[in-house]
Amino acid sequence: MGWLHIILMLAGGVLGISGLIVAKKPDAKAMIEKLVPFQAFIGVGLLVMGIWSMLQVGPVTMFRLLSIVPLPALVIICGSFGSILLGFLFGMPQIAKWIPGESAAETKASELSKKLAPFQLILGAVVLFAGVFSLLYQLRVLK
Repeated sequence: MGWLHIILMLAGGVLGISGLIVAKKPDAKAMIEKLVPFQAFIGVGLLVMGIWSMLQVGPVTMFRLLSIVPLPALVIICGSFGSILLGFLFGMPQIAKWIPGESAAETKASELSKKLAPFQLILGAVVLFAGVFSLLYQLRVLK
């Protein structure tokens, strides 16, 4: 995975679990609030990079790799699918605004985002896990 995807996964993961972080460390709220204005763009980036990563490796190949190299394969699966879902959650309202013309896409996107919102903490943790391990693999700390 590329550096851009790793940075987006780390930022998206922090935004995803921001409620938990603020509950444990209230003084971290100011730093997290600096990321919130970029939430939609982080979401769109996660969505694009997640789809790109999935297409690059291939969904079937990802799951076949589980028997060969379990941890790297799990990082790839969590990074790709988690990025797509969290990116959809964060970026869909922005994507719906970009769709030209008068359509119900914006309302449908907001409804779907509201349905996925309870899973934001779980998705954020999964994407943050994948981002941290991807960073460790990229820096050659893990092999």
